[in-house]
Amino acid sequence: MSSPPLSDSGSDIFKPDDDEFPEPTPETNIRDCGYPKWGFVIYRTTYSPESASKWDQFKALVLSNLRKCIADSAAPEILQNMDFIFVDDPSLDNISIADLQRRFRTWVESVAMLPFKPSQSDPQEMVYVPRGARYEFFIMVDELALASPCVKLVRGFPEPENPDEVGREHAKVWHIAVGTELYDELGDPNAPYTGRYYRSLPSRLVAQGY
Repeated sequence: MSSPPLSDSGSDIFKPDDDEFPEPTPETNIRDCGYPKWGFVIYRTTYSPESASKWDQFKALVLSNLRKCIADSAAPEILQNMDFIFVDDPSLDNISIADLQRRFRTWVESVAMLPFKPSQSDPQEMVYVPRGARYEFFIMVDELALASPCVKLVRGFPEPENPDEVGREHAKVWHIAVGTELYDELGDPNAPYTGRYYRSLPSRLVAQGY
């Protein structure tokens, strides 16, 4: 006996449409978080005469890669609120990571984006408020970074369970990795579809051996 034909009212009418539910991308995650601004703070910490042109080349590389990647993405509109802050201040020459972490935290406080705020139910209790990677991590460009293909990614607010990150970089990442994927991978529980707390970076972004 032959099998009856499949009915149009069968379960396959509930099959999700890939066009209706597209796979999230770093760019769509950044868009859907809805922050007014996104992008890393990047500190230059070397001011030798030969570092100036290398710093300019690094900035140009980062921005050109970002613009091309975003223009070709499913969320080109995030270019409008992209704000990478390149800090060029000779007083930062050879600054330690610990001192730079303190400077970063001062900046975060100055823009009212500290990670902990009083709970609405109990003002004595401080609760974590996600704000995106912009206010959690920063990038440090020192002499080694300008002489190699990698930069230092630093956690601005080392967690109590990771006290060894005070005064130390979190990871070294490739110059070309400073972009939307790195920003998204650092995690944000406000991302509607892939919201998560950051755990670790994909190995392709990390500069192994440096």
